[in-house]
Amino acid sequence: MARPLTDPAPRRVHGGAAPFADAAGVLGAIFAAFCCVGVPLIVSVLSSIGLSFLRRDSILLPLLALSLAIALWGFAAGRRQHGSSVPLALGLLGGGGLFAGVLAARWLVWPGAVLLIAATVWNIWARRRSRLVALSRQR
Repeated sequence: MARPLTDPAPRRVHGGAAPFADAAGVLGAIFAAFCCVGVPLIVSVLSSIGLSFLRRDSILLPLLALSLAIALWGFAAGRRQHGSSVPLALGLLGGGGLFAGVLAARWLVWPGAVLLIAATVWNIWARRRSRLVALSRQR
């Protein structure tokens, strides 16, 4: 059955790593930030398994930057799929808060982490919703 000419073309659904990039990047960024500020649970777990050398800023700051870049790439890919800019905006705010919290004001780490988690949940929900809408249009 042919599509009517007025029906918009379905948006490309990203495969591969794009659907998981936001969550993976957010987890890596939060882990690095929590290590930098010395959250006792993470510090003790790293020490108990012999990985306390990972607490050096020369390792954690590049890991934080790389993880945030991966997360923002995932949010941008989600925006192309579902069209909502809210997860990307929340991710930018949360990433900025996380980075500022590590470098200057430690209290910003927690709100930054919450914003990143909220952005990830919103992005996952919007991707699933757009997939359902695309499937319903195909029928």
